[in-house]
Amino acid sequence: MTETNTAQSEQVARDFVAWENGDDSKIDVVSESLDMYNPGLPNGEAHHREEVAAYLYESRAAFPDAAFLIEEIVADDNVILAELTVRGTHQGEFKGIPPTGRRVEFGAMARYVVADGKVEECHVYYDTKTLANQLGLTFPTVLGQLPKLILRKLKAKL
Repeated sequence: MTETNTAQSEQVARDFVAWENGDDSKIDVVSESLDMYNPGLPNGEAHHREEVAAYLYESRAAFPDAAFLIEEIVADDNVILAELTVRGTHQGEFKGIPPTGRRVEFGAMARYVVADGKVEECHVYYDTKTLANQLGLTFPTVLGQLPKLILRKLKAKL
């Protein structure tokens, strides 16, 4: 692949991240048959653009100020690697967890495979324990969250 094509693939990955950040005008770089692997997804994966979009909208409802920031990006032919920083404030329900108001920031790595000007495959890697720690969901910090979690479960059963 030429340098120009590598640069184009890198731009597609940048546009994909812009889409993840809420820029719906960049949807043309997202394959309809997108395969995404991300520990935050149900079962860790999604296999259609609409599934990924639903996950992103749900995440944005929980973290309305969420931002995926590219720290460094490397492209080689149609494979792009990006080091990301993810930031946001937990202001809405997230995977059944009521809002904590806590700010999170963690590093992530993403691998994008581009074909025909679209991201066909995306693998995201991050430490889920770091996210849980920052949300106060690990022992002993979670003890302070228990009353809210129990109350939520009781209300759901009524």
